[in-house]
Amino acid sequence: MDYFHYTYKHNHIDFSSHIYKVSTYHYNWHGETEILILLKGRIEMSCNSEVFTMEPLDTIIISPQVGHATLALEQDTTALVIHVGKEFFQQFDSNFGMYQFVIRSDKSNRHNPFFTSLRHHAAMMMLIKANGESPINQMWLEHHYLALASEVYDEIDAVKSIHVHSKPVDMTEATFDKMIAYIDENYQRKIELEDIAKIGGYNVNYTSQFFKRQLGVSFLEYVLRLRLREATVSLANSTDSVAHIAINCGFADIKAFNVAFKKHFHTTPSEYRKQAKEFGRKTKLHDWKEIISTQEQDILELLQSFLPYQPDSRYKADLDVANQKLKAVTTQLENVVNSLKA
Repeated sequence: MDYFHYTYKHNHIDFSSHIYKVSTYHYNWHGETEILILLKGRIEMSCNSEVFTMEPLDTIIISPQVGHATLALEQDTTALVIHVGKEFFQQFDSNFGMYQFVIRSDKSNRHNPFFTSLRHHAAMMMLIKANGESPINQMWLEHHYLALASEVYDEIDAVKSIHVHSKPVDMTEATFDKMIAYIDENYQRKIELEDIAKIGGYNVNYTSQFFKRQLGVSFLEYVLRLRLREATVSLANSTDSVAHIAINCGFADIKAFNVAFKKHFHTTPSEYRKQAKEFGRKTKLHDWKEIISTQEQDILELLQSFLPYQPDSRYKADLDVANQKLKAVTTQLENVVNSLKA
């Protein structure tokens, strides 16, 4: 069975893409530019200390090394993600690695020419890859990728900033990765902020501010969400009792688990388990993500709905000007040729 999970590298083009079922909580910190298009459902996004809700068709573009996290607010929430290779934009703009940016849509602009075009090219890329490998498919894939990348860079160029760090070590990938890795490995037991502060080399107050600034949520909230993520996986994929799952995921008791679960998902653990087993998709697990099968008809239909679109008027205007100049040059050339004949 094939799944919407692809990597592509050819000459200067380098990207990966996938369509996945958004989990209860997923944190990202990586060196690629990320483009996320929400296909179905709603998610809470934490990015650059800002927490906001994304609705279907909303898009967010995030610069490399910016921590961000997603929390599904509905069942069967599905997203399309494209990661642009670390060095792709830097081939054209040597300063690109210094830029920080977050570009996102909301109800006021999700249907504007830029985001509409972005969905079109992203959908074409996924459908072309799903259609198999061939020389013509590869050419069309690169065509749509380059169109997408150029339009994205144009938007980035308008809003980019060069972030000045309060401490050079704060934003280094290695330092933050160590802190996150420790939590990921130890969240099932009692874990204190002091432990994390020692790993990062900061005092407790600074570490607390650091987490809030990078993730938009507190250290305690981050740990809680990791525990809830593990709990939802266990509820959907095991027959263990709710009490056993609660303790195994790091909760003090089943009461604390029920309260936290109801607060975040607006349902009980038992009801969540029932819904998860009733509603199934053909997926495979990859790096904590449930990748969607290419046979899911509703996802295919949704991608196909993005295909008809009108080019951005900015680029159409540029094309019209170019055509007018070409026509003028052609006329001048014809006049010169006619004068020579005479």
